[in-house]
Amino acid sequence: SNNMNSLDQFKSAGVIIVNSKSKLGENFSGLQGLASDGFYYADTSYMIALQNFCKANCFCKMGSDVYPGTDPAMAAAGGCYKATGVGSAFSKAKSTCADDGGYIATVHDDAKGRFVRQLMSRTSTKSDYYWIGYEKSEFGVWEWEDEVRVGRGQKSADSYTNWDHDEPSTASVAKCTYVDTTKSRLPWAAGTCMVGFPYVCESAPCSTG
Repeated sequence: SNNMNSLDQFKSAGVIIVNSKSKLGENFSGLQGLASDGFYYADTSYMIALQNFCKANCFCKMGSDVYPGTDPAMAAAGGCYKATGVGSAFSKAKSTCADDGGYIATVHDDAKGRFVRQLMSRTSTKSDYYWIGYEKSEFGVWEWEDEVRVGRGQKSADSYTNWDHDEPSTASVAKCTYVDTTKSRLPWAAGTCMVGFPYVCESAPCSTG
């Protein structure tokens, strides 16, 4: 019991413990309980161990906000975020985020939408609207900025949307998506990409592949 208490103290201080099976097929009871969350693995490959150590040292840049995500081994598994209250055209926002290794923040569920809204509320912007990374391609399909596409014009693999009533607009210039914060549901609308709205940049903390 005392040993377990000491171990928990090490974990709470930020020490990461990675446990590996010494031989394929061996099963040591209790090892998973000893390991820090997300750092128990049953594999003899040194690459798995290396990947876990990379995850343990994977952080966001100073000044970025962290979204936890679903991998307990990475503090910033959901990505790194930096909000700006300065309004920019969509293309300018894209290039600014790209210069920092990221893209305009995407919203794949309600929780992520509220998180991005919270980041925007902490800026000095007086705008009721902000961009998200969802753009209509030259092929007429809506694409997320964070999707890896095999070819241009591929339909989004994510079915989640939060369009307002009568949106997205069918106007030829309505190719970029913004969020309306005047409504509690934070619905989306499609508008001209030349309007200057604030935005949040999203990026991965590091590569662990």
